[in-house]
Amino acid sequence: MRRVLAILLLTGLAACQMTLPWQKDGAQTGGDTPVSAPVAAAAGAIVGGPISVTALPPPAPASAAVAVAAATPAPVAVPPAVPVPPAVTVPEEAAPVDGAEVPALVPAVPAVLKTEEQVACERRGGSWSPVPGSSARSCVNRTRDAGKSCRKRSDCEGECLARSRSCAPIRPLFGCNDILQADGRQVTLCID
Repeated sequence: MRRVLAILLLTGLAACQMTLPWQKDGAQTGGDTPVSAPVAAAAGAIVGGPISVTALPPPAPASAAVAVAAATPAPVAVPPAVPVPPAVTVPEEAAPVDGAEVPALVPAVPAVLKTEEQVACERRGGSWSPVPGSSARSCVNRTRDAGKSCRKRSDCEGECLARSRSCAPIRPLFGCNDILQADGRQVTLCID
């Protein structure tokens, strides 16, 4: 049955051609290649008018360009405010050209005030970090046994990760993590 359907399908597809490749305009001739219909376009419709070519003037010598640049100082743009350390030295190579204005150094940015929680966290050796997916911040501590092999929660200072069977590198673990409890059961712990 499949063979019959395949033959009918191929016959139908062959009948879809208007002319065979060796025929011209439906008449049988002895040509080898198919004939395509000529396409006529209005003159200048595709490429447009004639193209005009002009030569560029020769480049000025390099010494003349340097002399012109030194004679007319360019306006100096002030860079955006960027924190700069107080002891900044300008190398002699970067010294300004005579007559050019030197922008004043930007004053140092004042230190950000720390909250009591942040100061306490840093005293304990923690890191005041942003909570993923939130604008809040939290104290994150590194664990001493990070990466150590474990079989239950009591084998680690922090959590025992179920997938790798190793102790978590930080505490607390934000997001959802598969952990092993104190009795060795695997559960999913989610902390937002």
